[in-house]
Amino acid sequence: MNFQKKEGKKLKYLISVPEKAQKLKKLRIIFFMHGYGDSMNGISQICNFLNPNNVYVFLNAPFKMNISFDFEGYRWFEFPLDYEEFKFSQEAINYSIDEIISELNLNFHEIFIGGFSQGGMMTLHNNYKGRLDGLIILGSRLVHRDSEFNLNKNNRIFMSHGVNDVVIPIEEAKSTVKFLKEKINDVFYKEFPIGHELSPDQLSELNKWIDGD
Repeated sequence: MNFQKKEGKKLKYLISVPEKAQKLKKLRIIFFMHGYGDSMNGISQICNFLNPNNVYVFLNAPFKMNISFDFEGYRWFEFPLDYEEFKFSQEAINYSIDEIISELNLNFHEIFIGGFSQGGMMTLHNNYKGRLDGLIILGSRLVHRDSEFNLNKNNRIFMSHGVNDVVIPIEEAKSTVKFLKEKINDVFYKEFPIGHELSPDQLSELNKWIDGD
């Protein structure tokens, strides 16, 4: 896939649009958010395992971090929870989704958002004004329980987690899934024999879920 690097009013992002986008009868747009200390460039590699006929947008978090002398990472909020950063990032995400969809001027039949680790946390607390068709949660968990939980029972959720994850233990993922299934009708959950990472098998399963297989 070919990516363009863009600078929106609120967030930077990478975007990949299929060449035949205008001709597709059904077109999806999928927004992804990276984890704590990563960037849009790191998470964009998952496209190698996903359907090339979707539009993919990889948003870059607004808060810069100096990870090492020669490497900069980004965060959506500081842990354990900087609420002002959390709120700022959620507003920036929604603004950017509006901005990008408007600029593309394409007829999308489905809108998805998703993320890995901290990006998944942002996803779990964002319903994009009730207009989402699906949420993708990879190696993540809830930040809040009832406060700031804006999903509704008709949201469709894909969630997966590594059984060997020591950053976000599998117990936290299972607790999140239990909470989600009490409130939402369609929650797909699957575990993989990995740590705090993404795997080809996991992304293959995600690809089938997105395509409705």
